[in-house]
Amino acid sequence: MELSPGKIYLADQRGLAETTILRSYSTFNFKKYYNEHKEPFGDLFLCNDDFVAGGKLTFFLSKDDSVHLFMPITGGIDIVYNGREYALETGQVQVLNLGKGEVLEISNPYPTDVINYLQIGIKTDIFLMRASEMLFNFNFENNQNQLIKIISNPKLPFKLSAGIFAGREEAIYSIKNSNNKFYCFIIDGAFEIEGRLMHARDGLALWNLEQVELEALSNNAIVLILELTSDLDS
Repeated sequence: MELSPGKIYLADQRGLAETTILRSYSTFNFKKYYNEHKEPFGDLFLCNDDFVAGGKLTFFLSKDDSVHLFMPITGGIDIVYNGREYALETGQVQVLNLGKGEVLEISNPYPTDVINYLQIGIKTDIFLMRASEMLFNFNFENNQNQLIKIISNPKLPFKLSAGIFAGREEAIYSIKNSNNKFYCFIIDGAFEIEGRLMHARDGLALWNLEQVELEALSNNAIVLILELTSDLDS
């Protein structure tokens, strides 16, 4: 099988920044972490896997005009942005437009439990939607062994899908425009994706293809898929 063009971002090769409050794993270059092989993938420049200690808060400073996705993996998070608070639980994704220099306050509402969330950042000059319109819900329990479309809005420069699979279950992700870029992040378990073996918290970037074949190699395997839409995409 001839492999499509792609790049794997291994979990154990991510950047790590750790304090008593925050443990942050960075797939791409972020703050003090720099690696010549971890440059942004198109407009996708941030994929952080963050853990916040019980009852603590941290801050995020936006370095670019960008759109950010927040997805709780365990527990929930509270985000304060421009004086408004957004409370997120598992099964939800919040999208926020951030201008350069804007700051978010992100806190753990649980007094003693560590929480884990993903933050994904995509550079954009599109600011068309209000934050209140950009909370998306999904339910794995009712949609197992298939990819769920979580976000598909022509006003946003990406599409987001995810799925939870039993071992040996398969799926095909179709890409509308071959100019679009495909990025996936394994939240849990193991997959074979386009001939590549992927484990928990690995990332994979693919391009120049029309569909992506996935097969789960373990039970309760969870994958998150981001399709970066091109200007040519309708």
